[in-house]
Amino acid sequence: MSILSRLVESLGEQRAVTSSNAIPRNSEIGVAAGVPVNDRTAMQHATVFACVRLIADSLSMLPVDAFRKRDTARQEINPAPSLIAQPYPGMSRFEWMHQMATSLVLRGNAIGLITARDRLEYATQILPIHPDDVTITLEGDGLPHVPIYRIGGVEVPRADILHIKRFTLPGQIEGLSPIRQAAQGIGLSLAAEKYGARFFGDSANPSSVLETDQDLNDDQVRRAQKQWISTHGGRRLPAVLSGGFKWRPIMIMPNESQFLETRQYQVGEIARLFGVPPHMIGDVEKSTSWGSGIEQQSIGFVTYTLGGWISCIEAALNQLLPRGQFVKFKVDGLLRGDQKARYDAYSVARIGGWMNVDEIRAKEDMAPLPNGEGQTYIQPMNMAPLGYDPTDQPDSAPTPDPDPEEDDES
Repeated sequence: MSILSRLVESLGEQRAVTSSNAIPRNSEIGVAAGVPVNDRTAMQHATVFACVRLIADSLSMLPVDAFRKRDTARQEINPAPSLIAQPYPGMSRFEWMHQMATSLVLRGNAIGLITARDRLEYATQILPIHPDDVTITLEGDGLPHVPIYRIGGVEVPRADILHIKRFTLPGQIEGLSPIRQAAQGIGLSLAAEKYGARFFGDSANPSSVLETDQDLNDDQVRRAQKQWISTHGGRRLPAVLSGGFKWRPIMIMPNESQFLETRQYQVGEIARLFGVPPHMIGDVEKSTSWGSGIEQQSIGFVTYTLGGWISCIEAALNQLLPRGQFVKFKVDGLLRGDQKARYDAYSVARIGGWMNVDEIRAKEDMAPLPNGEGQTYIQPMNMAPLGYDPTDQPDSAPTPDPDPEEDDES
């Protein structure tokens, strides 16, 4: 039986035993706000979901090319290796990258199982594995530590594991989970959201008193309370009280308890956790320091947010390719400015002589010109190396015109 078959069988047995496949790494974290937090409960918060979606979508939509180093130049590998074009059969590259990116953003770890190799033993297929299905232990007490990976209880050779870690500390074999590190802040935001839902769900203020001058026993108190809830709870009808009862509200308005301010603050707090500019998840209440235009904001997002994630994934995939080959995410699409700015840049590049027409058309997803007409490089006629004097060049000296008087004498 192959290792993949053993893993599938083991995972099936494990899930049959318990409906919750979470292991201690994903156990709920108790926070002061009283709301348990893990990656599943955190994703129920709109801001957390928006940040994770934005980063995972952005990484998944970027084209990935493979290159081969040739001296100081790089040559694109065409067609791209199957590991880059389609990392796992039956799964699009977008879907594969989205699963890996979501695990990485939420848990700080993305794990894949290498299921196929070529004749030179380089990986050609990688199956994404949920972090809950993986346990990692260390072998021996000395240095260096050798991690042992088990998937569904089955030990897997280290060479068959792709483990991408985003936040790591010295001596740690797993990346830090952003959700666990910021559990208190996320728990506070979840508690505020839960409070708001209950407040509007009750419709009427839950803190009130039914007063009477009569002495009531326990049964009468419960009966009066039950009657009030059944007739007036959650309804905006006028209350008709009998038996000497008076209704007196005890109210703390949401703005008095800074409910709205807390919710607004937590949006920015969670956005900072993931390094996402708030305006990109719909929080436009305050001005942004990421630039004044859409282009500048996009450049800031790619540079300061996606840059770390991209470098992390590229480094992990490069280790699986033959020596001298590497992958590169193409972020040109996210850095493109408006049409006028792009055309101005193309004009400078064309006149400067370092881009031809076909290269410019490729940037705009246009086909090359026929018959190689777009492959010529140009430069202005008045451009020359510094200090160049055409009169000093023998080939460039002008030929004197013949003297007309000499022609007549002859």
